Amino acid sequence: MSNPLLDIRKKGQSIWLDFLRRGMIISGELKQLIDEDGLRGITSNPAIFDKVIDGSKDYLAAIETLALEGKSAAEIYQILTVEDVQQAADLFQGVYKNTEWLDGYISLEVNPHLAHDTAKTIDEARHLWNALGRPNVLIKVPATLEGLPAIEQLISEAINVNVTLLFGLDRYRVVADAFISGIEKRVKAGKSVEQIASVASFFLSRIDVMTDPLLEKIMAENKNKAAMAKEIRGESAIASAKLAYQIYKEIYSTERWKNLDLYGARPQRLLWASTSTKNPEYSDVKYVEPLIGPSTVNTMPMETINAFRDHGKVGNTLENDVEKARDVIDKLMEVGIDISEITQNLENEGVEKFNKPYDKLMKSLENKRKQASKEKTDRQYLRLGKFQKVVDNRMAEMEKAKFGERFWRLDASLWKADEKSQNQINNSLGWLHSPEKMADHISRLEEFAATIINAGFKHVVHMGMGGSSLAPLVFERSFKKAGSGLPLTILDTTDPGTIIKIENKLPLKDTLFIVASKSGTTSEPLAFGDYFYDKIKRLKGDKAGENFIAITDPESYLVKLANERKFRAVFLNFTDIGGRYSALSYFGLVPAALMGIPVEMILERAERMIHACSSCVKVADNPGFSLGAAIGELAKNGHDKLTFVVSKSLTTLGLWLEQLIAESTGKEGTGILPIAGEPVGDPSVYGDDRVFAYLSLKEDNDTATKIKIDKLIKAGQPVITIQLEDINDIAQEFLRWEIATAVAGAILGINAFDQPNVQESKDNTKRLLMQVEKNGGLHEEEPAFTTDSMKFYAGQKSDDEIALLRNFLKQAAPNCYVSLQAYLTEEPETDKLLQEMRTFLRDKLHLASTLGYGPRFLHSTGQYHKGGPNDGLFLQLTADDSADAPIPGKPYSFGTLKKAQALGDLEALRKHNRRIISVHMGKDVPKALENLKKAFAEALSDK
Repeated sequence: MSNPLLDIRKKGQSIWLDFLRRGMIISGELKQLIDEDGLRGITSNPAIFDKVIDGSKDYLAAIETLALEGKSAAEIYQILTVEDVQQAADLFQGVYKNTEWLDGYISLEVNPHLAHDTAKTIDEARHLWNALGRPNVLIKVPATLEGLPAIEQLISEAINVNVTLLFGLDRYRVVADAFISGIEKRVKAGKSVEQIASVASFFLSRIDVMTDPLLEKIMAENKNKAAMAKEIRGESAIASAKLAYQIYKEIYSTERWKNLDLYGARPQRLLWASTSTKNPEYSDVKYVEPLIGPSTVNTMPMETINAFRDHGKVGNTLENDVEKARDVIDKLMEVGIDISEITQNLENEGVEKFNKPYDKLMKSLENKRKQASKEKTDRQYLRLGKFQKVVDNRMAEMEKAKFGERFWRLDASLWKADEKSQNQINNSLGWLHSPEKMADHISRLEEFAATIINAGFKHVVHMGMGGSSLAPLVFERSFKKAGSGLPLTILDTTDPGTIIKIENKLPLKDTLFIVASKSGTTSEPLAFGDYFYDKIKRLKGDKAGENFIAITDPESYLVKLANERKFRAVFLNFTDIGGRYSALSYFGLVPAALMGIPVEMILERAERMIHACSSCVKVADNPGFSLGAAIGELAKNGHDKLTFVVSKSLTTLGLWLEQLIAESTGKEGTGILPIAGEPVGDPSVYGDDRVFAYLSLKEDNDTATKIKIDKLIKAGQPVITIQLEDINDIAQEFLRWEIATAVAGAILGINAFDQPNVQESKDNTKRLLMQVEKNGGLHEEEPAFTTDSMKFYAGQKSDDEIALLRNFLKQAAPNCYVSLQAYLTEEPETDKLLQEMRTFLRDKLHLASTLGYGPRFLHSTGQYHKGGPNDGLFLQLTADDSADAPIPGKPYSFGTLKKAQALGDLEALRKHNRRIISVHMGKDVPKALENLKKAFAEALSDK
């Protein structure tokens, strides 16, 4: 099978990697990339090194040793980076020699704070060059005005230079001039120039990140220029690169250069940098395929390398459409965008983007230096008792099978062998790189939040279901509103009482509503949007859209609706990120930014976990892989009830984890059942099917829970403990558990990225609502038994509620679970009574218990209920609505929709032969719950 990464070399382009860490060198991963993919060089920067230092154990021992030697943070940084570059350079010696000094280079950056200091840049570059002591290295110098004389001087001293942070065509010309002047100086001095190497790194995707929003604004606000703006949207970076190459050809065909060519001088090659795609509407190889041509370099992150290896197309494309490229630049000016101003802003921003991580890295190294041997990169412990050996064996098998390498190369065969499943899986793994992609949109998020606050909005309502709402729920309940951030309310239920309560509580005219749906067709958020759009339209008329934004995938129905209603903004998410894996995409980060939560910090913590779980980290040391191995292998050995015990500050994280794990693993008759919100009990109340995961927040200092956890460990229950240093660590938990869940799915042999049974209940609901439209109401079956406060539906008649419940519970066997499905309004009293009921049933039956509010759980544990093992006892609870709310444009209300959802799920569960009783409790829910609890007590009186 052809490898496009190798084929691209035949066109004269070299592929370099935009990443370096020690673990890649030690594990052999870097050598493999050289041998198998033809990798020809590496670039890196302090931002990358910062995340690796913070997120991995690669450097702990070295940092401890250097700290004990009394080295400063700056000295430690330089020693570590120099060692890494030297080791990598040695690996590339073969490439360097075989290409006769053309490739095989590793780049190391001068202190980014020196970007505007010529003399100090030169001094540090000389120092690094001498410290490295390798001919196949490049010293990175920024293309600032102050950097230009430094480039000339360093080249004249035969110090190889990678000119970085280059964005504009005019600046490229003077960069090339500085390089050539340096060569001329050396020739004039009678010195050799044959082995001097240099590249000019032209940063691409950031150009589109900055110009596209300006073009979109013109498209929305200027009818005369809208068509032209639409035509050139997403074309600025590629056009700039193509024209830069034309300038390259012009410069290196002049008499000036031909004179230097006689002395063996080599041109400064153009290097395409910032080549990962930041916009979900664009191809993931957008900045590779159109820019293939001779005497160029493309430096890519691993995500882009993997994508191009998988489906990249190779051709001589760099000189195609050159006239179109010129037209794009001309049209930018014509619509009022000054590309020179854009590129200068990008340069200024780029310097700052390198300064901040460098400073953060120095701070991190200083902290690690002080703590030395006390430092723990991760606080995850697996206390698995008698199962430790079987899990260790599983991890050893994964290591032998190169699981980590295959996982990060997005090898769908880890989960399924059939082509259809693999195609679906291949389009479901974008979340692995979501934090890196979203880092380039921090400014947009912060600016948007500021715009909303300045516009006078007082509140935000996020309207979604399942994956599109649970991460915002975690942010809303776990984080405090920061600074001028806005209070956030999550609407993820069709319960009319809840909807009316939100309506009455908030100043609608000053409330921003977020309609969130990946597919853009999810019925609940669309209905929420219709309801509140109707309310706002009555207040603001045609300007109602100003109070709405949408988060969805490109080209969805919701995009069309948002455009028709003139929503204030539409955030398009990456299509290869599934709903339950979308916490660190726009679905989670837009509401977080509006709350004033530091999005940059959130993404930094997430990236730390990515590096901790990298392919070069052994499975046993890899927090995501080892956790996934543990929960997957324990499930295969009968411990499939993953019970979450969380600090009070992390309560809703349990709900997010519940959806992630249940919907990802509950299929094909197997799965892991997450138990969230169940109070911790004495070891005696649990069966032999549990594994406990205790997630604690350091500041919560929950001594009572720790005592209970210790008892479970002493009783031989498998226990996983994870401590979060502060609330921002929730971001790294999103990544840890997403990776672990995917790994567990591979161990169970299922596709962790589909939800085949979720649609069943939706289809049933749709059919029932069509009956409402046709017949004016829902058909109701005859109850099996009726009391003063309740009606029992069990599929057959009964003369005694106690006997009915007793017979129902007799169906329980060891390793079963009881599921309470509450289609009720969430109220403190109701929740208290439901928790008491689930705890009572657990303690009496020694069975795991779950509690979910409908219809929320349909987008969560609903997949497990129907697709997982048939070991559930389901108790569906419904009630009369105290009030109802119409859905605009529909012949039914939210109350009817909720009822249809409950009936639809009841049908689906019965179709799968699940054991289920439905209980309707009338208007007085607390009274009915008390009576139901008493009835259960009587039914279990012999227990």
